[in-house]
Amino acid sequence: MSDTAAAPASAAAATNGAKPAAAAPARPPLPLFFNSVVGVNAGEHSHLRIDRSKGFGFAAHAQAMPLGLGEFEAAAQHYPIVFAGGPQPTPMVLLGLREGNNLFVEPNGAWRRDAYIPAYCRAYPFIFVEDTARATLFVGMDPNAAAISGTDGVAMFEDGKPSPAMNETISFCAAFRDSLNAAITFGRAMEEAGLLAEEEASINFTAGGTAKVNGFKLLKADRLANVSDEVFLDWRRKGWLGPIYAHLYSSARWGRLVELTPAPTPAPATAA
Repeated sequence: MSDTAAAPASAAAATNGAKPAAAAPARPPLPLFFNSVVGVNAGEHSHLRIDRSKGFGFAAHAQAMPLGLGEFEAAAQHYPIVFAGGPQPTPMVLLGLREGNNLFVEPNGAWRRDAYIPAYCRAYPFIFVEDTARATLFVGMDPNAAAISGTDGVAMFEDGKPSPAMNETISFCAAFRDSLNAAITFGRAMEEAGLLAEEEASINFTAGGTAKVNGFKLLKADRLANVSDEVFLDWRRKGWLGPIYAHLYSSARWGRLVELTPAPTPAPATAA
């Protein structure tokens, strides 16, 4: 799990007394999987259709992805749940042991039949976007996603209004946004309570080869004893005890990732 960001390019010095041009405001990074985001509207997109049969090939290189608070119990049955490293410990599902590798997307783009599909993945190519200037939310999409088609799938609009399929998509994205915000709040609370610790996992495969996973945090079970009864009761009222124990339970899923990770291809023999 990479937690690094590219350093901004330095500006060249002005010459001949000219004033340097004002720096353009930095654009926020695009969400995971999105190459661009445009607002969905009937005027421009009435001809478009949603084709979910395209599968999840877009997620084949996602080693991890965000997890909503309401997904903890289901996700813990299949994946380790971790918290992102850095200042914002967003809950994530870990999908592979090597960067750029998702063990749950098949070569044909299908998700493994025996595994839960995270809601973030099911929502793509749609997402709720906040317009901070206008203090509003709008539905955005990645117009170049394979699931967006002009010919195949179900219509996004009918008679200038969102189709039943589009309304269902909007409702799903709204529910996931709420669940993700709740997860972010939960992660921050665990961090502020001193329960999270930076971790690094080193794996030695029996068939040869190694893997190292870093840039994540785990909740330390022994630190729960330091939480006051008052705070613990407040967490119970907020419904946070389930996610805490689901996270701890999910640690057993590291073994599943080890099982699914293919053995490294042996190097070809060289002639003597």
